[in-house]
Amino acid sequence: MTKKDYTNYIVERIADICKKYKRRDAGSQSARDAADEMAEELKQYADTVETQDFKLNPHTFIGSIPIFAMNVILASISSLLGFILSLPILYFVSDVLIFIGFGIVLTQYVFYRQFLELISRKKVGRNVYAVRKPKGEVKRRIIIGGHIDAAYEMPVMMHFPTPLLYVVIGVALVGPIVAFILNNIMLLNFLPNNIHLAFVVIIIVCAVIVSPILFFVDFKTIVDGANDNLTGCFISRSILKEMAEHDFRFENTEVCCLLSDGEEAGLRGATAFARENIEMLMDKNTVVLALDTIHEIDQLKIYGRGINFTESNADEVCDLIYFAGMKNGLDLPYSEFYPGAVDAEAFSREGVKAAGLCGVRHTPAPYYHTRQDTYTNLNPECIELVRDIVKTAIQIFDGAGKAF
Repeated sequence: MTKKDYTNYIVERIADICKKYKRRDAGSQSARDAADEMAEELKQYADTVETQDFKLNPHTFIGSIPIFAMNVILASISSLLGFILSLPILYFVSDVLIFIGFGIVLTQYVFYRQFLELISRKKVGRNVYAVRKPKGEVKRRIIIGGHIDAAYEMPVMMHFPTPLLYVVIGVALVGPIVAFILNNIMLLNFLPNNIHLAFVVIIIVCAVIVSPILFFVDFKTIVDGANDNLTGCFISRSILKEMAEHDFRFENTEVCCLLSDGEEAGLRGATAFARENIEMLMDKNTVVLALDTIHEIDQLKIYGRGINFTESNADEVCDLIYFAGMKNGLDLPYSEFYPGAVDAEAFSREGVKAAGLCGVRHTPAPYYHTRQDTYTNLNPECIELVRDIVKTAIQIFDGAGKAF
């Protein structure tokens, strides 16, 4: 098969999965069925293929955002009632609501922690892990992966122009802090009523601007996830496919494919896999290269930081991606700040060397978490280029200069 043949295979298989397995939200039966089909096909190319199940709640991560917005709105109502009824205790109630809202969104969405899942109903996610062994002793291991699950639609991304979206996000970050400060000033109760009224108006205005975030997620609509992230899945799979079809093995490098569930629920699948297999991942020289949303060539970037820039990825893996890009004619930049993460950060948090490679703009792109993320909206040229970069990265990592 030629390079074009493998690209066509990727595009065709993405279309197949999108048509057969709709509503692949994290932990769904549809996502598990897609994982099973992918695992079955991988058995043709890998020496071992296993599925690993884990528990998760698909709503607590992204659901923290509308919960935060609701708390801000309730806090503003409490402040208003505190002024109207002359009950300073309601300013304190407003403070508590803001504090709880911030606490939930910070732990769940900003730092990707899972404390709400301890008290919430769980579903079952499914990871797929395939291994193509070397000829001899395993001295190093590279894992290439993407995530199977698709995102809930974000209507705000579709209907809000980017400048207005930035205003809403900015006020959502700053407004509750301002409201918290103003509430505590009013609690001291030494200012004239007209100043109190002005403060309450400011709090109400902030809440009104933040209110669209109530509709940030449409849990009833699940996008196809063709770009985000069946591209990462099938580029990874195609590497093992090509190695098998050429009967190729490295001398001492194990090449693996990880297809995770639950990335859109806060990296749940990758986190579960990293924790369950930490001894293996810390053994030998293991690196993880996470691929996500491979669509725009001019946006291809190395993800050296993640989880809202609070987590660092491994310089070694970033360098590997960079030099692989150079060998394919690209001077890949590092990603600027972006609100989110890719599966690499789940491994980095556990001490495993990892980094990400993505091709999506952060403005955001019109297909990002919207119904436009379909198999008719793929970019075969970008897929082919990234596939070449991944192959080159594996060869550089192996160090022997062999190509397949």
